[in-house]
Amino acid sequence: MELRVLRAAVAALLGLSGALMYAGSWQRWAGACSWGEVEGGGCDLLQDHRYDFVAPSAPWEPVGDAAQLAGWSLLVLALAFVLLPWAFTGRRPGVFAAAAVVGAALALVAVGAATLRSGLTGSVVHPFASDLALFVWFLVPPILLIRWAVTARGWAARAAAVWLVLASPLVAAFSYAIGPYDSQPWWEAISGMLTATAGLCLLAAAAFSDRSGRRETASAGAATTVEHGTASFS
Repeated sequence: MELRVLRAAVAALLGLSGALMYAGSWQRWAGACSWGEVEGGGCDLLQDHRYDFVAPSAPWEPVGDAAQLAGWSLLVLALAFVLLPWAFTGRRPGVFAAAAVVGAALALVAVGAATLRSGLTGSVVHPFASDLALFVWFLVPPILLIRWAVTARGWAARAAAVWLVLASPLVAAFSYAIGPYDSQPWWEAISGMLTATAGLCLLAAAAFSDRSGRRETASAGAATTVEHGTASFS
């Protein structure tokens, strides 16, 4: 029952994070690029990297509230990330894994807070321990997620881990974030949808884990009954 509640809570956080990132992407691209459009007028202009709002870097020009929304998305994701080891595996992580999780969460907080502050001030704010935070944010979460995809309890939890790997900036930077000029239109929205899909999978894991738990309890009870019956017969 506790695992079920935990998975449902983390699923809600992932859904919120994904929705906020999608909303940030909407701020950048809506009105200039239709979904699937990659060329034409304002759409070409917005593909320039100076409009990138996920961990913005100079030179940068803000577009609406995109950076604020992305900053909140990363902060919510950081909260979810702390709980992911329990939600995926149902057990406490080891010392080294826990240290990696804390490091990844702190990097998410640093990048998210800097992105939020950049949006609020209208100028680039670098994360605390900038280079290190960006490196950890970019590299460590996918490594942990791949590990959890292997060790997770249940197919739905494994699927959630895979979707989160696909939503990571590491995968995006080498695939769907690459556009014909600079940034692919709506790539942040794709990342947000992948994160929300991971939340849906974890919600399914919450439902199925409860059923699996009841089946395991029933099986254990049946085995105990058989053992007692065999002992009495003997």
